[in-house]
Amino acid sequence: MSPLLRLSYWFQLQPPTFVPWAGRFIVILFTAMTVVGILAKIVVVKRNYEKFTRRAVERAGSLLLVMGLLGLLLFFFSFEHVPLFSMRAMYLFWLIGFLAWIWMLYRYIKVEIPAKLAMKAERERLNKWLPHSSK
Repeated sequence: MSPLLRLSYWFQLQPPTFVPWAGRFIVILFTAMTVVGILAKIVVVKRNYEKFTRRAVERAGSLLLVMGLLGLLLFFFSFEHVPLFSMRAMYLFWLIGFLAWIWMLYRYIKVEIPAKLAMKAERERLNKWLPHSSK
């Protein structure tokens, strides 16, 4: 655990390669994220979801697709020992971006969607008393 606390561990320009099992795990994880992101995008197009559910699934699919591809790109840079982009700190930056995006998705699902649904219900409640043109 002590190497994790040293800045030289995180900011080496050309760190040593991952152990084989960790490298395989990282590739499988990022590939799975990319594939699930693509599948989410396809499912949204094929199925007829309610508007807010469709947007939430689209956002989750974008999250997985973009972060999976960025993770694969980071792993490629690490594998090829590209000096700046193979630093372990890049994985920390990736993780911070991933967590921030998850927070925004969570906030959309738990805060914004219920607020929009409540506003829509209130608008419908008030509009039933307004005169409408008869055609």
